[in-house]
Amino acid sequence: MNKWLSRKGGGSLMVLPALFTAAITAGAVIYGIILSFRDSWNESWTLEAYANLFGHTFFLDSLVFSLYVTAVSTLISIVIGTVLARGMFVYLRGRSWKWLAWLPMLFPHFVAAYLILLFFSQSGWTASLLYQAGVIDTPGQFPVLTNDRYGIGLILTYVWKEVPFVMLMMLPVFYEMNHRLKDAAATLGGGRYRQFMDLEWHYLKPALLETSVIIFVFIIGAFEVPYLIGATYPKMLPVLSYEWFYGGDWSMRPAAFALMAIITASVLVCFYIISRTIRRQRQRMQEGGGGS
Repeated sequence: MNKWLSRKGGGSLMVLPALFTAAITAGAVIYGIILSFRDSWNESWTLEAYANLFGHTFFLDSLVFSLYVTAVSTLISIVIGTVLARGMFVYLRGRSWKWLAWLPMLFPHFVAAYLILLFFSQSGWTASLLYQAGVIDTPGQFPVLTNDRYGIGLILTYVWKEVPFVMLMMLPVFYEMNHRLKDAAATLGGGRYRQFMDLEWHYLKPALLETSVIIFVFIIGAFEVPYLIGATYPKMLPVLSYEWFYGGDWSMRPAAFALMAIITASVLVCFYIISRTIRRQRQRMQEGGGGS
C-alpha cells in the first residue's frame, strides 16, 4: 500500500478527503449566499434580506456583542498564552510532561462551556463553597458569570480553551529565536523593553497575527458555546442566525443567510489582508531587513 502511494501521482489521493470537505463547504457557502438574495418563498431576486438585516435592532446589538466577546477573548488569550510560552519554553523543551500544558485542548468546547457553567453559575460549585464558608449569605449573591449580558462566561470558556492553543503556536517561535542577540543587547545596555521590541517582537509578530486571526474567526463563527451559556439577549451572531432560520417566521430565513454571508465575506477579507501582511513581514525577516 505504501509503495503504491509513493508512486508518482499516488500521493494526491491523500488530499482527496480535504478537497471533498472543502468542496462541500464552498458549495454550502455559495448556496447560502444565493439564497440571501432571494425572497422568503424563493420566487424572486431581492435585496430585502440585507435591508431587513441592517434595520433589525437584534442584529446590530448582536453584532456589537459578538465583536466585543470575540475581540476580548482573542486579546486575553493571546497575551496570556504568549506570556506563558515565553516563561515556560525553557522548561518545556524536551520534557515528557509538556503535554500537560495542552491538556485543555483535548476537551471539546461544549464540554468546557459545561464546566464553566458547573463551576461559575449561581448554582455551581464555587457559589456553593462560598455559601458554605459563610462568605456570601445566599448562592444568589454570587456574581452572574454565565448566561450574562456581558459575556463573561463566554470569555472565560474561550480563554481557557485558546490559551493552550496560543502556547502551541508560540513555543516553536521561541525555540527558533536567536536568544544570544538578547544577551548581546543586554550587554550593550538595552533594557527588557528594548530587547523585546528590537528582537523578540519581529519574531513574534507574524505568528501572533496568524494565531489571532485563527482564534478570532473561530470564536465569531462558533455556535455551541454561546448557545449553551450565552445570554438570552444579546445573542452571538451564529445563535441569532440559527434562531432566525429555524424559527416559525419564514420571512427571516433570507436574513439568516444574509447574516452568515456577511460574516463569511468579512472573515475572508480580513484573512486576505492579514495573510498578505504576514507574508511581507516574513519575507523581510528572511531578507534580514526585520519588520515594521
